[in-house]
Amino acid sequence: MKIRKTSRKLTVSLMLVALAGALLAGCGSNKDSASPDGASSPTTGKEEKQIKLRVATSFAGSDPWVASWTDAVQSFQDANPNITIVDESTPVNQEALRTKVKADAATGNLADVLFYFNGSETKMLQETGAIVSWEDELAKDPEWAGTFNAAILDKVKYDGKLYSLPYIGFYEGLFWNKELFDKHQLEAPTTFDAFMKAVDTFAANDLIPFATSLTTPYIQEALVLSQVGPEGQQLAYDPSWAPALNIIKDLSDRKAFPRDALTLDDDKAQALFSGGKAAMMFNGSWTAVGLSANPAIQIAPFPLVPGGKGENMIVSGFGSGWYMKKNEDQAQYDAALAFIKYMTSPDVAGTFAAVGGTYAVKTADTGSTAPLLKAGNEMVAQAKDFVMPIDSYVSRESYTDFLKGLGYLANGKKTAEEVLEQAKKLSDRNQG
Repeated sequence: MKIRKTSRKLTVSLMLVALAGALLAGCGSNKDSASPDGASSPTTGKEEKQIKLRVATSFAGSDPWVASWTDAVQSFQDANPNITIVDESTPVNQEALRTKVKADAATGNLADVLFYFNGSETKMLQETGAIVSWEDELAKDPEWAGTFNAAILDKVKYDGKLYSLPYIGFYEGLFWNKELFDKHQLEAPTTFDAFMKAVDTFAANDLIPFATSLTTPYIQEALVLSQVGPEGQQLAYDPSWAPALNIIKDLSDRKAFPRDALTLDDDKAQALFSGGKAAMMFNGSWTAVGLSANPAIQIAPFPLVPGGKGENMIVSGFGSGWYMKKNEDQAQYDAALAFIKYMTSPDVAGTFAAVGGTYAVKTADTGSTAPLLKAGNEMVAQAKDFVMPIDSYVSRESYTDFLKGLGYLANGKKTAEEVLEQAKKLSDRNQG
């Protein structure tokens, strides 16, 4: 997405002037500290220290916010010529970002700023002792703190501390192609009966009913929540999940999935749906920016399964946030703080919001939000309840095994009970 730069320059400049004042005041006796707008320190007359700021995020590869991110980084550097952003952003797919951050944490080489997963992932970063807890900085700047939704800040704390500043929220929903449904005279898949009828009809007409990868099967999130509700979903790998997982086997038997679903990755599954080769897809709000180009694409909560407890409930939350390293170098610390304040400002956050997602900070309206994005936010607003995804509160090892097990389940190689039992053993072992 191309961001309108002209209307932003004055806002960016004014904001950075304000940040400069705040940072100079906060430095106190540190007379060699740099102001974030690149001007020489008025107390010393010296040129500012040149700073290289390492920043690691998920805004890379096919991520929909890459253009917004690139533009924001450039604008920040233009206004702060003494600060160079070393962009170490890495795609989320294939565990690339996790691999990088884990390696950096293990070697004591964390980036100055990270936009990274929270929840169970925060533990690894917290245990390094190298990341900031945000309470003090928020208290120092009430105006900045006031741009955040306080309730959301409270939800993403780890061990009672706020290490990750929430930013872009997400939701998962059932995307469906109204044009294909109308062509085959099918009702919207808002009930389970209508959903299953659509699966059978499209399969009989040589159209993929449901685009998914069985290596990253988002549909299991929807089925488990629909089956057991929010409280049951928190019981990791509980036997009560078995009926939901058995639906995956039923869907596989009905030829609901692509033939190569066991080797297909999520990007290719999305391409099948966006290209009109599949009628439905359960996925996240991060896909909405690309799907918005087709006005036939609709979104709805996954329907309630027979006997289920999760009616009109969705997987949604803030699974990533801004972390900052505890730099002993004050100028380095101040530059990182200025960068995060810039990224979370309403003006910049507004350009990200126009691409998709829900936000924990106030956002300026760019007037360019696509109808599908608005529909997704309306779905969130109307939901009875929402939960974080399963992988946000279980060990990575157990979840990886769980996903592998679903592939075996879909092909009749394992039962739902066997998949859950194995994942539970790994989960219990890691907790112990």
